[in-house]
Amino acid sequence: MAARASTLLASLALACATSVSAADSWPSKPITWIVPFPAGGATDILSRAAAERLSAALNAQVVVENVPGASGAVGLERLKRSAPDGYTVATSPNSMQAVLPYLASSPLPFDTMKDFTPLAGISSFQYVIDVSAASPYKTLDDLIRKAKESPESISLGTTGIGSGSHLGGILLAHMTGVKFNDIRYKGGAPALTDLMGGHIDFVVDPVGGSLGYIASGKLRALAATGSQRIQKLPDVPLVAETIPGYEHMGWFGLYGPANLPAKIVQAYSEAMAKVQKDPKFLEAIGNLAYEPMPASPQELDKRQRAELDNWGKILTQTGLIGNTVTAAQSN
Repeated sequence: MAARASTLLASLALACATSVSAADSWPSKPITWIVPFPAGGATDILSRAAAERLSAALNAQVVVENVPGASGAVGLERLKRSAPDGYTVATSPNSMQAVLPYLASSPLPFDTMKDFTPLAGISSFQYVIDVSAASPYKTLDDLIRKAKESPESISLGTTGIGSGSHLGGILLAHMTGVKFNDIRYKGGAPALTDLMGGHIDFVVDPVGGSLGYIASGKLRALAATGSQRIQKLPDVPLVAETIPGYEHMGWFGLYGPANLPAKIVQAYSEAMAKVQKDPKFLEAIGNLAYEPMPASPQELDKRQRAELDNWGKILTQTGLIGNTVTAAQSN
């Protein structure tokens, strides 16, 4: 019995030593960066810009892989099931980390607070409220006035329940006391296509997705959703200038699977801090009118928890979830 116990202790010690050794020598092979959305969109462009600079900061190959499906849930489920060795990470937006758990029609295949390790902030961004260039609505006040005169006559194109576009519309309706006709799309591109075609009245779209259409005159931005005007759109007023107190921001964080070794978490945090200052990264996100978002693992976790709490309150007030807030997470 004593011999068996000694053997077991020796095995455990060897396993611990191997784990520490692996962490010390990390990274020793390519890293996979999952983007849980299709290639070519703003999230993909942002992630690839960050991954390229992260590769230089870590002196390791970082390979971006698009794993779209179920509004991002397919890619994040893959992250959850990956080994906790630091060789798989993923981009995830605040809408998925802090809102979708409340609004998913069925339990998610992961728990955003338990199944992932926050690593670093990537970028933050504003949304813009867009109408087509031919729209009769010249200002946000015009749009809201019409919505009050004819309830549910104004159609809002969104990219699904819990998406940033959906949340922006929810907040706008909640703070003005109006009701919009919510038309759901599988992505931002088809929603913008229908908007330009005159099939819907407006969208709340990430600025990176709309910027080119606004610049070409195909869309008119009525308002931006942040606390300061967007540098690339200085003439576009804030929603808060019409509706005091309105603010709706999006952000992307870098996450790993649960139970990552502390040394690996720290390595990502330090490397991403360098990425946040890299001129090439700043230029890439600047072209999207996005902003850098430096955040340590602890700061990212705190930010996610605060939004989870805040959106729980808002969604309860709007009647979209019950008085007893229960997030749709798996256990």
